[in-house]
Amino acid sequence: MRTGRIILLNGASSSGKSSVGRELLPLLEDPWFLVPVDGISGMRSTVHTRELDEAGIAEMLRRTRLGYHRAVEALASVGNDVIMDYPLSESWRLDDLLEVLDGYDVTLVEVWCSPEELERRETARGDRPAGLARSQTLVYTHPYDIRVDSTTATPAACAQEIAHALPALTAPKAFDRLRAGRAE
Repeated sequence: MRTGRIILLNGASSSGKSSVGRELLPLLEDPWFLVPVDGISGMRSTVHTRELDEAGIAEMLRRTRLGYHRAVEALASVGNDVIMDYPLSESWRLDDLLEVLDGYDVTLVEVWCSPEELERRETARGDRPAGLARSQTLVYTHPYDIRVDSTTATPAACAQEIAHALPALTAPKAFDRLRAGRAE
């Protein structure tokens, strides 16, 4: 059995990763799962029997994200192709994914958006802390295989760019280069 392929849509909050992922699904030849981290987070209960302090919340979020990495790996391990919608906004996230997804065909896609447009979208959404997107500068420091600019391009146009670029990609991909660089 082959292992599944993984497309990781990486960008700041409100950059359009989810919208691009939804538009990408019908463009890909094989069946793919769109597994956004917000979907995993949305499965968690919102009512707790005890109050969590800041450290408790941070630990809960870390466990959620570690679980997300392993859920994607589990789907791919049995041959499912997966689109991740996930910001690599903390260095430990990338470190863990490099380990968990070792041996998988991972395509890293940067979904870039201008800071001004991120701020506008964040305000319009109203469901994110003000300044979150602008604070996630680490997401744009990684090498990538494909880059789309969602500042003015529609999610459909970004998805088309990704779908057209995928067949031309050659090894080693960005995740492989990152892993090799960490091993040195």
